Amino acid sequence: MPNNPAQDAYNPDGVGSEFEEQEFSEVNIGEIFRLNATNSDQSLYRKENETQALDIKTSVMHNLAANTKIYITI
Repeated sequence: MPNNPAQDAYNPDGVGSEFEEQEFSEVNIGEIFRLNATNSDQSLYRKENETQALDIKTSVMHNLAANTKIYITI
């Protein structure tokens, strides 16, 4: 049987996301994260305590629930 490169090539599905999803309560204080896993939203936050995070760009504190989904760059 002849070699057919179009059928022999390994074509994997897209590689996964560059972000790991976690809950706000699971990360350590001082950890940098995003609230959205999209590259269009560039807002970065730093966990300040168990209930608040600081928007690094605007220096505004935000209250977050412990079960809020956050995304950390892998």
